[in-house]
Parts: sequence; C-alpha cells; structure tokens
Amino acid sequence: MNRSNRRFGHTTKAAFAAGMLGILTAGGCLTYSNYPQEEGVTWINARDTASIREPMAKALKYIIEKDIADQTNMELPGDGPLVAVNIPGGIAPESYRWIAANAGGRAVPLSESNDGLPVYHIGAVSIRGATVRVDVLRPITGLEQNVPNPVNVGVEVWMKGSTGARSIERTRWREVGTIATPALHTIEDVERAFYAEPDAQAEPEGSAEEAPAENGG
Repeated sequence: MNRSNRRFGHTTKAAFAAGMLGILTAGGCLTYSNYPQEEGVTWINARDTASIREPMAKALKYIIEKDIADQTNMELPGDGPLVAVNIPGGIAPESYRWIAANAGGRAVPLSESNDGLPVYHIGAVSIRGATVRVDVLRPITGLEQNVPNPVNVGVEVWMKGSTGARSIERTRWREVGTIATPALHTIEDVERAFYAEPDAQAEPEGSAEEAPAENGG
C-alpha cells in the first residue's frame, strides 16, 4: 500500500489542533458542519460526536457491504478484517474505533500494522440540518488485498433525518479523480495527537545560570 502521504509527529499534531480549534461549544445536535473545514464552520462537535460519526459509519457500511455483495468471483477470508477505514484526523480515538466497528465488512481502523488491506476513505462530510452528504472513496479493485498504489473512486452518499434516525436516500458515483483521496490518518497517528503531552514551557529568559568566565591567563 502506498502511504507516502501519511502524516506523523508534529504534522499530525498540527492537523489535530486545527480540527480542535473548530469545535462547537454548544450542546445539541450538529446541524451545520463541514469537513474539510471551511472558515467559520466546524466539522466536529466534541459534545455530540454521534452527529458526525454516525453518518460516516453509515456511509462506509453502505459502500463496503455493497462491494462485498458484488464480489461474487472472489473468495473472501473466512475470518479476520476485510478492509481498513481511513477517518479524518482530529477525531477522538474512541470515535475512530466506533466508526470502524460500525462500518460493516469486518472493517478495522487504518493502522501501521494492517498493510495490504483495501482502504476505504472518508473524503468529505457536509451537514445541513436534516440533509447530510458523505463522500466515500473506495479502491476500484474492491476488496482485493495487497494492491500496490490503488486507484480510488468517489461516491457521494446522501442521507436525510436527525442523528440516530438518518436514512440513505441516494448515491452518486463520481468519475475517477474528481474527488481527491485524503491524507492517511492511522489510529496510531490519531492516538499520538490526541494524547500528546503539552509542550514544555520555555524557560524564562535570563533564568539560566551563566557559566563562569574563563581566565585569560
């Protein structure tokens, strides 16, 4: 699997911080949200994570299970994970795992240890009241494993309803390349960013003890 666009270390921390800066502080259902972020618009509400994670899981499950049903000529493994899912950075690790667990198809979070699994990506999420659109990117090779440099195709999944009662109304399959494949965020990336220790405070200027001057003689 080509993971040249994986983000580690400070890059992931910066992405996480950018996501967290957009958190809504009000409770209740999230009714206006975007991922990728737009200025002045948030994509995640930490006090109501179901509003954002439920449509992601539902969209992934719809596409993954459709692929499983269509793979009539492929003998799938009897156990173990079938696919990995790539969720946007900035979400809590427990939400990442919840989405994967509810995405069907024996899905697991994208991990540094599951190279070779086909990866299904969340490309964009748009919430406008009761209308939700989630862009899912899937490999055109479907559930085939160990595909080098897979080509992905985007699918718009449109839903209606409130949190906990959303239903899929329609899908729109896009041309290859019209929806960009997002950066990869492994569960380890997300954990490192979420549980990162705050940077040590800089020592006040002039507080360090000066070394004694050397004798010139």
